[in-house]
Formats: sequence, C-alpha cells, structure tokens
Amino acid sequence: FGFGGSDFHMVVEEYRSQRVFVVGEVRQPGTYQLTGGMLLIEALATAGSTLGSASGEVVVVRAKGAGGPVLPGQDDAAETISVNLRELQTGATSQNVLLRDGDTIFVPLAETIYVFGQVRSPGSYSIKKDTTVLQALSLAGGVTEFGATNRINIVRLIDDEPKEIRVKLNDMVQPGDTVMVPERFF
Repeated sequence: FGFGGSDFHMVVEEYRSQRVFVVGEVRQPGTYQLTGGMLLIEALATAGSTLGSASGEVVVVRAKGAGGPVLPGQDDAAETISVNLRELQTGATSQNVLLRDGDTIFVPLAETIYVFGQVRSPGSYSIKKDTTVLQALSLAGGVTEFGATNRINIVRLIDDEPKEIRVKLNDMVQPGDTVMVPERFF
C-alpha cells in the first residue's frame, strides 16, 4: 500500500505547530494554537477579550517566519493590518481578519489625557482616536455650574515645551493633553 506512518505524523505535527501571538491589553496574553479558518474575534475571545484600558484599535502584524510576537515597527518587512475594535465587536465582518500562522495580534494601551478645573470628576482618562474636547469633558462628568465652556484651554507639549492653546468644544484632543476648564466670571 505504501502509506508511511512517519509522513502522516510529520504533517500533523506541522499543522499542530501553527500559532498566533496575542499581546497587549487582553486578559490572557500569550501564544495560542491557530485552528483552521480562525478569525481575529476568535483569537481575542480565546485571550479572554480586551481590557478596558485597550485603545480603539487592534493591529495584526504579519511577519514572515516569526518565531515569537512581532510588534508594529519591529520588522520593516512585516505587513500590518489595523482594525477598528468597536466595529469588530459590533459585528463588522470587514474588520474580522482571517489569521495566518505567526500573526501577532497587538492590542495597544489607550492614550491618556488629563481633565482639570471646573469639571465634576477631574483626573486622567483613556481616550480613543478622534476624541473631541466635548467628549473629554463628558468623560470627566461634564462641566460644573461654575465652568466657562467658552474659555477652555489645553496644555500640550510642543517640542518638549508646554504650550497653552485656546480650544473649542469640537476641537480634537491629543494624547497627553491637559484640558483645563476655568471658572466663569459672575
């Protein structure tokens, strides 16, 4: 018949060793076995889902012959696929990448801003991409009755120097910004 058992064993071993790496803001980062037709959402679920500290995106890094996790920017030849986490979680199939052997699924930490002054809950807050000043204020519980929404400033590091910038409610905040709500004049 000519069916060599060792050939069969080798194929099974090769298939079994296919894996993906899940790193970053997930409950159980680690190396996971890649099953046939595994999609991104399944790998994230296997890793215990994303943490509240996760940013709004997931990056799949596809590096040739990776023996371990490869982060974005570590391998210039690697292909990177950015996925909107919220769209993925709400069932957008276009965001649900079919995984390949050696893929690294990287869930970055959300960026932080600080909100101070006349807001109900001053402090630091995690933001997603494209967060407005108004959204930042809502994270901080909204402006108090003493707050002046027409004179909000942001302190932003520009060339390592803190600069104060007057902003409108629909302006975008940037990671590291400090949003300051002054008291209104009575």
